[in-house]
Amino acid sequence: MAAHIVALRWRLLLGSLKQSPWAIVALVISVLGAMSLLGTTLFAAIGIRIFQPDLGAPAAVLGGALLVVALTAITVLIGTSDPLAPERFSVLPLDARQLRRGLLAASLLDAWGIVAVLAVVIGLVVWSTSISAMVTAVAALPLAVLTAMLVPRVTADLVARQLASKRARDVMAIVLLLAMVGLVFGMAVVAEGVSELGDIGPALAGVVQAASWTPLGAVFDLPRTVAEGAWPEALAKLAIALGTVALCWWGWGRMLAERLTNPIVLRGGGRVREGGLLDRLLPATPIGAIATRSIRYRRRDVRHLMNVIAVLMVTALIGGMQLLGDEAASALPLSVLPLMMAIIAASMLQLDTAYDNSALAWHLLAGVRGAQDRAGRLLGVSIVFLPLIVLAAVLSAWATGQWHLLPGSLGLGLGTFGLLAGTMLWLSAYLPGEAPEPGANPLGRGSSGGVQSLAGIGIALPVLAIAGLPFIGLAVAAAWIPWFGWLSLAAGLLIGGLGAWLGVRFGGAALDRRGPEVLAKVSRAQ
Repeated sequence: MAAHIVALRWRLLLGSLKQSPWAIVALVISVLGAMSLLGTTLFAAIGIRIFQPDLGAPAAVLGGALLVVALTAITVLIGTSDPLAPERFSVLPLDARQLRRGLLAASLLDAWGIVAVLAVVIGLVVWSTSISAMVTAVAALPLAVLTAMLVPRVTADLVARQLASKRARDVMAIVLLLAMVGLVFGMAVVAEGVSELGDIGPALAGVVQAASWTPLGAVFDLPRTVAEGAWPEALAKLAIALGTVALCWWGWGRMLAERLTNPIVLRGGGRVREGGLLDRLLPATPIGAIATRSIRYRRRDVRHLMNVIAVLMVTALIGGMQLLGDEAASALPLSVLPLMMAIIAASMLQLDTAYDNSALAWHLLAGVRGAQDRAGRLLGVSIVFLPLIVLAAVLSAWATGQWHLLPGSLGLGLGTFGLLAGTMLWLSAYLPGEAPEPGANPLGRGSSGGVQSLAGIGIALPVLAIAGLPFIGLAVAAAWIPWFGWLSLAAGLLIGGLGAWLGVRFGGAALDRRGPEVLAKVSRAQ
């Protein structure tokens, strides 16, 4: 049975590759990314082994524990959209033991499983300073791999039933997004504090010592304890590691048995209420209707809501980290925050059609023109993000006291948004990207748009560098000659407006020609 499930995993992968060439590109990029990550880890391990062998044990414990935490987060994120979820086997004559072995084997041979196993194997490099440590590390390798595989699966199954409702999934996704973005800011703050403390050795040793007594790090500290002859400690940590694997194996089997007989059914988001204000403010035309829907989605649909939160959080965190540094040096970087916000906000227009999923069919059936579709989406996104871009520019000038940079900062933000928005509206008719299905995990597969999103950014940024050179150059020159900032603002409004108009016109014409093809690409029910 394990062989059948492993074969099923690979057939699903091959099936997705056959359906879309973009899936092949995504796989190649993923493989290159994994090789880069593993190569960096290998070089780091070799560097520690040669130059700082005393740091080998702490690095192994921290690295192993972080690996388990990262795999757990990934497994929880994709848990509700896993094609090998236990519910899919509930109608087959299988018991939990057969399914457990098969799913474990499939996890080991999955892309993330292979990366995890190779990462654990790379950890052996730091133990080559001692024969006893090396032998122990090799002997404990299966135990470490099982820990890295079972802890994430058990954690994901523990929260799977609680995440059955759409509201719980939405809350979880927002919390995780805030946690991930906050982690970056927290690491910067911690690094700033540590640099002031000077000697981080005692603090790091305390963290490693605590982690080595947890189920996440005990198995990775076994080689050190054996090499140092600390046999009571070694036996205690071996007991923790064995107990972790045994408990996870037993608990996972119980949860699989329950899900086979009592499958988890994903639930919707409940009643949607009417909103009359937007209907009164925006015109009763196809453009107004599409803009109204776009604005409502950014409040009701967690996939859009998370994008809005990400724009705000990333901008706020980068601005906060700049302010933590030298205030004088922060003036110029802060003034380009609207530029960054505009790039992220405009890039969403490329994926806006994909987020509509099969709802795009209503546009085609109702005879909505492509230009109306593009203009409605541009209007909706502009109403949400243009005030935020202006606010970011004003706050940046206020925080640094450099008010003479405000016009140039506004020119950068508004010009970039208009120019990139037009580019993305045109690109969206050819590269609509990928997006999670409505009601699916918003952090699951396709949440970042996939390879087509990367291709869109790769095409749009050179367009910005060439067409946006007048307002960008004038904004930079405004740092020395302030009145150039007003010229930058004027150029940004003119070029950005022209870019948006061209995007609506040519993007709409492309959508008129390619409407059914775009629908086939963004619809999961094709």
